[in-house]
Amino acid sequence: MYSALMNSGSKKLDAARAGLCADCAHARRIESARGSEFILCQLSPSNPRFPKYPPLPVLQCPGFKRITTDA
Repeated sequence: MYSALMNSGSKKLDAARAGLCADCAHARRIESARGSEFILCQLSPSNPRFPKYPPLPVLQCPGFKRITTDA
């Protein structure tokens, strides 16, 4: 359903397919045994307003937190 969420040769989510989840600190990529890829919202266990596997692309989200890259 949501396969090909990754850019080829990259661990970064494809922003066009995942929307805000591609840059969100709460999003985690899950790969099934059959090779399908999904986005798991890590806010979902503690807050029921966030779906466990949100429909993609996510265009608006009150829980969005941009991933910071501290070098």
